[in-house]
Amino acid sequence: MSLTIRIPTPLREHAGGARTLPIDATTLADLRRGLADRYPELAAVVLDGDAFGPAVSVFVDGEDVRFLPEDADLRSARLVELLPAMSGG
Repeated sequence: MSLTIRIPTPLREHAGGARTLPIDATTLADLRRGLADRYPELAAVVLDGDAFGPAVSVFVDGEDVRFLPEDADLRSARLVELLPAMSGG
């Protein structure tokens, strides 16, 4: 299933300036593998080994992936959103 990854402005430099990127994934594990294979520069920021890292929150159709199982079915999903962690005070 083809998903659209929405790239926020702070991460676009790692995505060739793209606002969105297509990716094929049927599970959460497929999504991570697809990121690593197709978009390695973006994956270097988003992934920490085989997991999504703490620097970016990842949502699939508005649902935080931290609460989804590895085999979560993404066939009906449409949108992946990447939100960089904010810091400051």
